[in-house]
Amino acid sequence: MMFTKLKFIFLIFIFTSFNLLSQTQNQLEKNILKGLEHSYHFRWDKAEDIFKDIIEKYPDRPEGYHFLASIYAWYYLSSKNESDFDTFVSYSDIALEKGDDELEKKPGDDKLLYIIGSNYSYRAIVFAAAENYLDAVWAGKKSDSYLTDALEINPENFDAYLGLGLFSFAAGQTPGAFKWALKLAGISGDTETGLNHIRLAAEKGKYSKVEAQYYYSQISSEYSIASEYITSLVKKYPENLLFSYSLASLNIKERKINAAEKILKKIVNKDEDKFIQVISFSRFLLGDVFYKKNEFDSAIVYYTKFLDSTPDNDYTGIASFRLGISYEITGGRDSAKIYFGISDKGNMDLDDDIYAKRKGAIYFQRTLSDNEIALIKASNLIDSGNYQAAYDSLTSILDEVMGSKLKAETYLYLSEAAFYLGNYDESISLASAAIKTDVMDEKWILPFANYFAARANHQLGDEQAVDYFIEQVEEYSDYDYQNKMKVLLYILKQKKLL
Repeated sequence: MMFTKLKFIFLIFIFTSFNLLSQTQNQLEKNILKGLEHSYHFRWDKAEDIFKDIIEKYPDRPEGYHFLASIYAWYYLSSKNESDFDTFVSYSDIALEKGDDELEKKPGDDKLLYIIGSNYSYRAIVFAAAENYLDAVWAGKKSDSYLTDALEINPENFDAYLGLGLFSFAAGQTPGAFKWALKLAGISGDTETGLNHIRLAAEKGKYSKVEAQYYYSQISSEYSIASEYITSLVKKYPENLLFSYSLASLNIKERKINAAEKILKKIVNKDEDKFIQVISFSRFLLGDVFYKKNEFDSAIVYYTKFLDSTPDNDYTGIASFRLGISYEITGGRDSAKIYFGISDKGNMDLDDDIYAKRKGAIYFQRTLSDNEIALIKASNLIDSGNYQAAYDSLTSILDEVMGSKLKAETYLYLSEAAFYLGNYDESISLASAAIKTDVMDEKWILPFANYFAARANHQLGDEQAVDYFIEQVEEYSDYDYQNKMKVLLYILKQKKLL
């Protein structure tokens, strides 16, 4: 009888212990989610206070340190401030130390494995941004290992899919010259698997849900879903400058120029020391908005503000080049020449800056012809969604254009305008005319003309022609906007599978 009573008391003790642990875990999760909500609303002080409170209440656990580190990761990614980098690394180091200590006690805890793996994901992203590429690859390998282990233990730990998805997507997009480093580290993947993993986290994640939705909106080729995610995030978190900026950027891609302008004007009037890069890039995009509207005086204002405020050289080449074009068109040749002369200072990993370097060198040496200016304005009409006006403008100058390069470019823009007007047969005919014309140094015209022909044939249901023109595109190399073309071909190939 005594043994039975002791056994009963022991079972009560065990049940009570498990219940207390469950209550502790539930309260911890509630506090983390509350802190994350403050972060997404850009209430950074409140978010930091909550994560510091978690550290005080649970000093031996990694969660508080990890999520505090994540705040400084976002700070650094926007500001590139060395102090934010150092603070991130400091909290990240402690999170990993505490996580490993706890994991020794509970080696099968998938939540701990997720926290450690997620922390390594942040390290990989931050180290890559700091150009510490070997550290980034190593952190990526560690992240992949911990997150894979978490999912082997609990396949429904949907948060773990975000980090795995990001690295799988990145591995699928990485140029061949760098893939050897990823393979050496044991990191592999493909674009489709990466997107599927990220979408799973976006739909079912707990801690990573919002972040996964944001990433998916930025890298998915499914514009309708991407737009749905980012629009929903901006509606829920209107104070979040990063989400608003990203929606404006998507609006520009979708040629909703006026919608983008409204968002960007709100951002550039904000005062956020930790997000100066987002504000600076918003000035750049406002320059693009007015450039595409052919309002060159206003474009000059915002491109200049961007160049004066940006902390790094991303897009400084294309901003300088478009400044040069804007000054040239408005009669300021001396100023135009200055900006054409510095169009080579951008980031040579970016398509826009590569193009700006090549074209800026040409226009530094000579002025633009009337027909070149007319083509720029017509191209801007297309980029702002004014397809009929672009078509009419291009048609009116077609007979006047004498040079073969300009003739090919005119056919190309006419093909695009015709496509968006629903004239697919004409779009194919005009793209073919561009292909048959001598493009001289503007080698990018040929792959894009073949792509336009493939895209129009897809609309007409001639998949054999689509395959032919895609093959033609893939035979070209060493031309402007190759990365953009890879994305366009990927999207078209996905549409073929539907």
